[in-house]
Amino acid sequence: MNEVFRCLIRRLQSLALCVALALSTLIVSPSPSLRAQAVAEGSVNGSVRNTQTSAFLEGVVVSLDGTAFTTTTVRGGGFTFNRVPVGNYTLKTFYTGLDPKDTPVAVTAGQTVNVSVGLTSDVYKLEAFTVGGAREGNAASITKQRNALNVVNVVSMDAYGNVNDGNIGNFLQKLPGIAVRKEAGEIVGVGLRGTPPELNSVMLDGVRTAAAIAGFTPQGDRAALIDQIPSEFIKEIEVVKGNTPELPADSLGGSINLVTKSAFDYPGRVVSYRTGLSQNTYRDSLAKKFGPNAAVTVLDAFGPGRRLGVALSGSYSKTYSFRDRIQMQHAELDPRNTNARALDDSYVRARAGIGSKIEYRFDPTARFYVDASLNYFSSDLDRVNWQGAASNRLVADYNVVSRAAIEAGAVPRTTSGAAAGVAPGYTDTYTEMLNINWTNQVAKENKRSHQYKIGVGGEKKWTDSKLDVSASFNPSSYDNNFYGFTTTLAGPGLAIDTSRDSTRPTYTQTYGTSIAYGTDFNRYLAQRFEQPDITREEVSSLRADFEKKFSDLRFPVTFKTGVNYRHQHRWYRTYRPVWNYVGADGVRGTAPATGLNDDNIAQFRNGSPGYGLFNNRYPQRDKLNLNPVEAQFRSTPAYFAPNGTSVAFRPPASIASESVPATYVQGNVKFGALSVLGGVRYEATNVEAQGVFSDSLNPNQTVIRKEGDYAKYFPSIHFRYEPRRDLVMHASYSTSSARPAISVIVPGTTVSYNSSTGLGSVSQNNPGLKPQYTENFDASLEYYFEPAGVLSAGWFHKDVKDFIQGSTRIIGTGADNGFGGNYAGFDFSTRTNLGQAKISGFEFNYNQRLTGLPAPFNGLSVFANYTKLTTSGKYSDGANVLANFVPKTYNAGLSYDWRGFGARVEYHYKSAYVRDVDNSNFLLSTTVGDDPTVDLNFSYKLRPWLTVFADVVNVYNNSPDWFIGNRNRIVVSELYGTRLNIGISGRF
Repeated sequence: MNEVFRCLIRRLQSLALCVALALSTLIVSPSPSLRAQAVAEGSVNGSVRNTQTSAFLEGVVVSLDGTAFTTTTVRGGGFTFNRVPVGNYTLKTFYTGLDPKDTPVAVTAGQTVNVSVGLTSDVYKLEAFTVGGAREGNAASITKQRNALNVVNVVSMDAYGNVNDGNIGNFLQKLPGIAVRKEAGEIVGVGLRGTPPELNSVMLDGVRTAAAIAGFTPQGDRAALIDQIPSEFIKEIEVVKGNTPELPADSLGGSINLVTKSAFDYPGRVVSYRTGLSQNTYRDSLAKKFGPNAAVTVLDAFGPGRRLGVALSGSYSKTYSFRDRIQMQHAELDPRNTNARALDDSYVRARAGIGSKIEYRFDPTARFYVDASLNYFSSDLDRVNWQGAASNRLVADYNVVSRAAIEAGAVPRTTSGAAAGVAPGYTDTYTEMLNINWTNQVAKENKRSHQYKIGVGGEKKWTDSKLDVSASFNPSSYDNNFYGFTTTLAGPGLAIDTSRDSTRPTYTQTYGTSIAYGTDFNRYLAQRFEQPDITREEVSSLRADFEKKFSDLRFPVTFKTGVNYRHQHRWYRTYRPVWNYVGADGVRGTAPATGLNDDNIAQFRNGSPGYGLFNNRYPQRDKLNLNPVEAQFRSTPAYFAPNGTSVAFRPPASIASESVPATYVQGNVKFGALSVLGGVRYEATNVEAQGVFSDSLNPNQTVIRKEGDYAKYFPSIHFRYEPRRDLVMHASYSTSSARPAISVIVPGTTVSYNSSTGLGSVSQNNPGLKPQYTENFDASLEYYFEPAGVLSAGWFHKDVKDFIQGSTRIIGTGADNGFGGNYAGFDFSTRTNLGQAKISGFEFNYNQRLTGLPAPFNGLSVFANYTKLTTSGKYSDGANVLANFVPKTYNAGLSYDWRGFGARVEYHYKSAYVRDVDNSNFLLSTTVGDDPTVDLNFSYKLRPWLTVFADVVNVYNNSPDWFIGNRNRIVVSELYGTRLNIGISGRF
C-alpha cells in the first residue's frame, strides 16, 4: 500500500510541474492562427448587484451562452469579457440565494458593451428586509466556497450570530475541522483537522501577523494569538485545507484567512454597533461584577463616482472570570497520589481594537489602498495557591522509622534507608503523604500585548491580465510579569481521598503543624519571586502577483505567478529573580544565635479566610495579601535577601531572525465542467539566531550565535468537477510544512544539577531543525441547496516527514563528547527531525435554512459538522502516539427567526486527546478529557436599527478533566463558569 502511495505521489508531483511548465510557455506563445484572420471582436464589461440591498456581489457566475466565456465577479461585483466575436448573446448570471437571470447583449466590433445586472429572489417578498445582514452574508460566503478551485470552507461572520466577548476563537470553534485550545476558559488557539495550533497558519487579508508571546503559552510560539484579534472588523473567514502555490507553505494542518471589511462591499453608508455587559455567573463573589463591551463599524464611500472608500472599526471588551482548579499527581504505575493542590485564579481581561482601510479607485481598472490596525490585550491575574506536595514518591517503612517518630518530626525512611514521602498501605483511592512541603502562596500576573499593522497595496487591470502588489509592516510586543510571595511549611502529613469523587478529592491533614485557618506562620519560611518576560516581534511582508487570462482558447486558461518575501524578527528576554524573606535580623526563619524568628509573616495575612474552591466546598484557609509585601519590598529592601545569583544575573536576550523569499507559478485550465489547477511554490529560509549557554554553577554565561538555511519546492494539483450546478467535486494533492518553534531553534543550552546524585541534565535547543514536511491528499463532494445551504463530505490523508520529536541520551566521556569533556554521565535532551507521522480522516458538513417548511417553521436553520481522524507516528525511540492531535470534533446547532425574534442553540464537542506523551511508558502519558459545551443565543429586533440580545456561553459549566492512564487517575479538574452577555446591537 505504501508503495502505491509513493508511486501516486511521484505522478502527481510530475503532473503539477508539467501543468506549471505548460502554462508558463503559454504566456510567451503566439495566439492561435485563427487570430490572424482578424475576426471582428468587442468586449463586455459589467457589474452585478442585489437589487434589494443594492450591494455589489462577488462570486456571481457569469457566462455568455453558447461560448467558452465564463468568469466570476470580483469583489465590487465587476466582470469583463474581452475579444468576444461580434454577435448577439445571452448573458447568464447565477448566484447562491438569488434567482438566475438571462440578459441579452449585442457585441459590436471594437466596442465595449456595458451591462448592469440586478438579481433578486422571491424570498424578499416573504420577509421584511433591513440593511443586508445574515442571509446575504451567508449566501456570499457559500458562493465563494462553491466557486473555489481547492478544498476550502468560507463562512460569513454574520452566519452564527454574535461573537462572544469579541474573541474570534468563539466563532472559529463552530467551523468544520477546527479544534480550539483553551486556557482558563478562554480560547487562545485554533488547530485544523486535529493538528495543534502551532502547525497552522492564521493570516489577516493574506498576511501572516506578528505574534509576540511571553509567559505560559499553551498554543505554541508560532501560533496566532487568536484571542487578541477583535472580530468586529472581520467580514468573513476562509479556511483553506488544500494549499495552492500562491499561498504560503507553512500550514501543515491548513490555513485560516481573516478577510476584513471594505466600504465597497456595500452600495451606501453602513453603520453597525453593539454594546452590552457580560457576567460570569458561577462564583458568588463575582455576582455583581459586570464587564462592559462595545463595538462600532462605519463603512462609506465619498466623492464623484464613490471612488474613495473608508472603513473604520473600533471595539472594546472587559471580562471578569476565574478558574477553580484541583491538581494531583500520578507519576507511578501504581495508585500513589503525591500532590494535593487547590488553585484559585481570578482574571480581569480587556481587549480593544481599532482598524481602518482607505481605498481609492482611480478608474475601474486601478485601485490603491492603505490599511492600519491596532490591537491591545491585557490580562490581570490574582492567584491563591494552597498546595501539599510529597517530598518524594518513595514508600516509607515504619520498621525503619516508626510512625510515632515521623509524627514527632523524624524523616520517613524506606527499607533501604532512603528518604521517603508516602505512607505504606495506599490504595486506588487513598494515599497519605508524609513529611510534605506545604505551600501557601499569593501571586499576581500582568500581561500587556500590542499588535500593530500598516499595509499598502494596489491593483492594476489590463484587457486580460492583472497585477497585485502589497506590503505590510506588523510589529508586536508582549510584556508579562508573574510575581508573588511564597510561604512554605515542612513536615505535616496530608491524605488524599478520591473514593467519593475522583474529580473532587478530600484533602485531610493527618499530623503536624495545623495548616487550617489560623496556622502558625512563625513555622514558615518565605520568598518573594518575579518572572518578568519581555518579547518584541516584527513581521514585514512584500508581495507581487501577476495573472494572465487566455479566455479565447478552446479551453480557457488562467496563468498566475508571483513573488513573496517575509521577514520575521523576534527578541525576547526572561529573568527569574528570587529573594528570601529575612526580616529585620537578616536571617530567614529562626535565628540560631537568638532562637527567635522575627520574620512575622503573619503581618501579611488577610483579616478573613480565603475562598474555598467550588463555592467554598473546600476548606477556607489563611489568605496572604500581596500588596503589603510589595510595599515593604520597596520601602525596606533589606528585609529581602537575594537568593543565590538569581537577582544579580540577568540573562542576555535571545534573538531569532527568519527570512523567507518565495516564488510560485500556477495555472488553471477549464475543460467544460472540469477545472484543473496546478503549479509549484519555491520557498527558501534563512535563520540567524542568538542564545545563551547557561550553567547554574557558572555565572559567566556564553552568548551563542548560529546561522542556517534550507529550501524546498511545494508542488500541488487540484481538480474541481461540476457535473451540475448544485454539485461540486474536489480532489487534490498538495504539499505544505510547519516550521519548528522559535524557542527551539534559538541556540540555547541549560545545565542543571541533581544534588543527590552529583550529576544533572543538559537541555539544548537545535538551530538545525528543519520544517516538518507533509504531502496532503484531499477529496470532497459538495451539494448546494437553494436559497443558501450546503451538504458536504470529505476525506483527507497527510504523510508527515521530518516530524520533530524529543530525544535523550547519556553524555559520554572524553574531550569529544560535545562539551569539551564536561558533563559526562549527565542526561542530554534535545529535539530532532527523526520522526514520521500519518494523519487520515474524514469530514462532514451540513448547513441549511429550511425555507421549504410551512410558516412559521420556515424560519428554522440547522447546521452540523463532524471531523474524525486517526494518527500514527514512527520515532527513533519506538513511540507511535502524536501529542496534541485531537481525534474528533463535532458541532451542531438549530436557529429560529420569526417576526424579529431569534433563538439559537449550539453544541460543541472536542474529544479527549493525549497532551503529553511519556515515551518510557505510555500509561503515564497525560490525556485531556472530552470537552462538550452548550451555548444559547436569543435576540429580538425592535427596530431595523435596534436589536436586544442575550447570550449564555457554556450553559452547563463544563470543562475537561486531565488524567493519566485512565479517567479515575485525575491530575487536573477545574471549572471556569458560565458567562452571560446581554446588550443591544443594530445596523443602519
